[in-house]
Amino acid sequence: MEKKESREELYGLSSQLMELFVSDLFTKNKVNVKEAKQRLTLEQKLQLKQTVEQLKIQVEDFLESKAVRQVTSTTEKTAEPAVNPLRQAIIQKIQNKGK
Repeated sequence: MEKKESREELYGLSSQLMELFVSDLFTKNKVNVKEAKQRLTLEQKLQLKQTVEQLKIQVEDFLESKAVRQVTSTTEKTAEPAVNPLRQAIIQKIQNKGK
């Protein structure tokens, strides 16, 4: 559940940033958005949609691989025995004194 919420937050954040950058770019270059939308051909619109879909897939793959790496690293940490070298040396000293 937490993964889904963080993913939605990332999507929301990225879309806000993208809108901000695009609107800033249009403002700097004095582009009328309505006219630009009307000038796009159907082929260009389809290409834009495909590009967005590919980017979404890449983001999802990246997030999944990051999650897998985190799970793997936590599994490795728990799999290792929690023996501190200093503690081990003290235990051996105590055992040697007893003999």
